[in-house]
Amino acid sequence: MQPYKKIECVTVCFLTTILFVGCGSKNPLNRQSVSGTVTLNGQPVESGSIEFQPQGAKGTMSGAVIADGKYSIATAQGLPPGNYTVRIYSADETAEREEVPGESNKLAVEKIPAKYNTESTLTKSVEAGKDNVFDFEILAE
Repeated sequence: MQPYKKIECVTVCFLTTILFVGCGSKNPLNRQSVSGTVTLNGQPVESGSIEFQPQGAKGTMSGAVIADGKYSIATAQGLPPGNYTVRIYSADETAEREEVPGESNKLAVEKIPAKYNTESTLTKSVEAGKDNVFDFEILAE
């Protein structure tokens, strides 16, 4: 093969690869936005946090702040399609703080029952191309 033919061939192959592969996906994990509301005994949770942990060994975890009963995770920080365990937290800043054994600090009392956070069995499925709006109505025991 002549030298200039070889250069032409390499150039054509390179340009063809770029056309088929592109410059990379802006969303390689296919992240989806997620939003919704959180109420406790019928009232919006004033402040707290929500987290979505992937079920299984692999996955991407994400979460958001809850403010005035609402949370929102933008696509850039969103969740790839799949099944997630949901955990919801909200500290009661007005209650007397509990001292933790071995710690020098006192922790705020959790308003949300353990079955919605540390012992959560709440699950949600995030789907590609869907709204993925999840509302949670929590009843304190």
